[in-house]
Amino acid sequence: MGRAIHSMLCGTNYPDLEVGRVLWCLSVLAMIIFQGAALCTKGQSFDPVAFGTGVAALLAAGGFGVALKDRSTFRMSAEDETK
Repeated sequence: MGRAIHSMLCGTNYPDLEVGRVLWCLSVLAMIIFQGAALCTKGQSFDPVAFGTGVAALLAAGGFGVALKDRSTFRMSAEDETK
C-alpha cells in the first residue's frame, strides 16, 4: 500500500515527491471532505451529478498538468542526451 502511494505521488524517474501530484491528491481529498462536511453539518442533499462533475474537472486538470510536466521533463532530458 505504501509503495502504491509513493509511486502515485512521485514521478517515474525521480524518487522525490512532486508538488503537482501532491497538490492534485490534496485537492481531491479536500473536495471529498468538504462534500462530506456539507452533508453532515448543513444537511444538504447529495447531488451525484454535481459532485461527479467537480471531481472529474479536478482529475482532468491535475492529469493535464502532470502530463504536461512529464512531457516537458522527458523532452529536456532527451535533448540533454543528444548534446
